[in-house]
Amino acid sequence: MLIIFIAIAITLTIIIIFLLNKLRIIKGENGLLKRNYQELEKKTAVADDEVLRYKLNPHLFKNALNAIQSHAYQSYYALDKLSNVLDYILYESSTQYVNLKEEIEFTKSLIEINRLKTSPLFNLHVKNKINVENRLYEEGLIAPLITINPIENAFKHASLQREDAFISIVFDLVDGWFQLSVSNSIEAGSNLEKVKGGLGNPTFNKRLKAIYGQDFSYNESVGNGIYTTYLEIKLREPYG
Repeated sequence: MLIIFIAIAITLTIIIIFLLNKLRIIKGENGLLKRNYQELEKKTAVADDEVLRYKLNPHLFKNALNAIQSHAYQSYYALDKLSNVLDYILYESSTQYVNLKEEIEFTKSLIEINRLKTSPLFNLHVKNKINVENRLYEEGLIAPLITINPIENAFKHASLQREDAFISIVFDLVDGWFQLSVSNSIEAGSNLEKVKGGLGNPTFNKRLKAIYGQDFSYNESVGNGIYTTYLEIKLREPYG
């Protein structure tokens, strides 16, 4: 009987020690997560100044932080993505050009952050059709943050309540021209239904013209409850 009691006591002691260690680890992880979150909040405040230079929505990143905070089980993954996004804005946006791969990786990180704000059933389709063996994928130069305007608008205006709601984002590279196609469902009566085609964002259009002259095209169209933007840019050669 005494042996059984001792065995039970030892077992309980081991379980208690295990649980205490587990609790200590969890507390440490929560503390680290909190510090990372606070650090990213500071980065966001600084990044807002850079964001405004390109007329992007500064609430984009604050909303992303809130989305991350409300999805604790994905926080480490999302915080890492957000850190990449903020670092890119802070350190790369001041340069004239970045390589295409860097811009796409930045854009994909931002898309993943915004995915947190959608329902698990929401149809968010992202496809990179670019051949990674293409020399221009890593050497072709593009203006930083140039891809964000169409994608930001898609998340801003997409109909999230419709059963057939979706956002589709496709990257491609054809004969030295980078192509970005973004489509999303919209609500009936949306302001986007008034779009007749052509250039919709004067500030974005002005930036494209200033950088690329005639070496770009940007078009918008609406039909059957779907808003589509198509951006095409001729990549700069690294030594051109």
